[in-house]
Amino acid sequence: MKLHIVTRAAVLPILLFCAQWLTAQTSYPLEGQPHGGDRRGIYVSPEGAQRIYNETDEIPRLYADPRTYIHNMELLGHVPGQFRNIGMMTVGGKRYIFGGGMAIDVTNPEEPLVVNSNAPPVGVEIAYNQSLGKWILIEAHQCCGVDLDVVQGREPFETSPPPGTKVGVTFWDASDPANLIELSHFSTGPGSFGSRYDGNYYDGGRYAYLASKLPGTRGQPPFEATDPILQILDLSDISNPREVGRWWVPGQMKGEEEAFREWPESERFLRQASEPWNPSWRNMYLYFHGPCIVPRRVEDGGNRGYCAFSALGMRLLDLTDVTQPQLISTVDISPPFDGGFPVHTVYPIPERRLAFISGETTQPDCMEGLSIPWVVDLRDERYPMTIAAFPIPKPPPEAPYSDFCFRGGRVGTHAPQEFKAPGKQRIDLMGYAYYDAGFRLFDISNPFRPEEVAWIVTPAGPHRGAEGALIEWDRNIVHAGTDTGLYILSTPVLGEPVLGPLKPERWNAEGLNAGAP
Repeated sequence: MKLHIVTRAAVLPILLFCAQWLTAQTSYPLEGQPHGGDRRGIYVSPEGAQRIYNETDEIPRLYADPRTYIHNMELLGHVPGQFRNIGMMTVGGKRYIFGGGMAIDVTNPEEPLVVNSNAPPVGVEIAYNQSLGKWILIEAHQCCGVDLDVVQGREPFETSPPPGTKVGVTFWDASDPANLIELSHFSTGPGSFGSRYDGNYYDGGRYAYLASKLPGTRGQPPFEATDPILQILDLSDISNPREVGRWWVPGQMKGEEEAFREWPESERFLRQASEPWNPSWRNMYLYFHGPCIVPRRVEDGGNRGYCAFSALGMRLLDLTDVTQPQLISTVDISPPFDGGFPVHTVYPIPERRLAFISGETTQPDCMEGLSIPWVVDLRDERYPMTIAAFPIPKPPPEAPYSDFCFRGGRVGTHAPQEFKAPGKQRIDLMGYAYYDAGFRLFDISNPFRPEEVAWIVTPAGPHRGAEGALIEWDRNIVHAGTDTGLYILSTPVLGEPVLGPLKPERWNAEGLNAGAP
């Protein structure tokens, strides 16, 4: 028999390692925090998810931290309120942000001025229609809080919303941001549940691209009766918008059973459809979240749509014939990333043959794991491939939590910077609204290794932290929309900000807002 002798020299490194390991595990004060910081679907507690679902959609905070943390940025101005997605229009050199139910003059970013407090609260898509000579704002109407009904023990709507419920989109003339004029309404029709507030895209041209919850779709048991799919509208007559095209992933429609069974998620989908909801579920959505970003308008010769289909992945579409979109390719990261909306938004940078996909978590405390952006190589668009993931944000050392998962609320990306923005985008930068982790700006000059270069974490608010952002590329100004207000920022990464009027020479998307006064 061989005897294995362990010397003191050999034991010491082991003891040191164990001490460091134990210290690391006990440095987190909350019960149930994941050991070692591995957040891939490790739960705080099955009851934790219940906290996010209540009548007001307000989230009890583990850390109701009132402080602002900021790195490599400077706060220029602030407008209180709750902001989700935001959009911008200009009149000459004057600039206006729409969001949070307001139109805000941000021409002087240090003294923002609310000029309209009755603007659409969410679902803002705005662009200049040259043929009409008007700024057109599209407001989305979605029914009906089905998730909340299920969680609170009520039956979801099975066939259609209650009578009189407005579903679809409303078109407004926003040329005078202080006085919006309704032009028309497009209803998604009987049995539909309307259009997603952050799922639509409009470039000011002939076509609008909607994420519409239409009858005949499979639905999302037990949460939703219908699925959003891509619905394309012809706006050549703005007083009478009409549908001209649709596209969905085969299997989304009832009756497409063979295609549905090919989905990797179909087994779990059917299992959850047959069981009562419970707080330990990792919510999974299998439909068109949107938006479908079209970098160049179809009438100007563009023919590509970069579309986000949640757990069904990124879908690159050929829009040469908008009445019959054709699939070019797919990037699917689910499984294993199958919580919430794994692909919430696809943001293309065609000049670099890159796209960026990001997800959205739907449960608090990282119970679904973190959603992070991924870099997609599109040098051959028939065979796209993920080549890198963005780094996971870390709290500053002075914060009372060691990980954003433990702040209390959603963590991970919600949306990238707004695609339609004044100036030409810096193709070496990407910004993301990260819910409780605030707004984060990344250097993507090396697409294989994105690096964080600036950020702001705003005070803990009643809702979901940072949800939207817009960068004025020509004035070097960042607008971050959060549940404690609109934060207007500058950063040396962009350069010295322009603190006054400036008429845009161009906008990021080719041909966008051409002819605007």
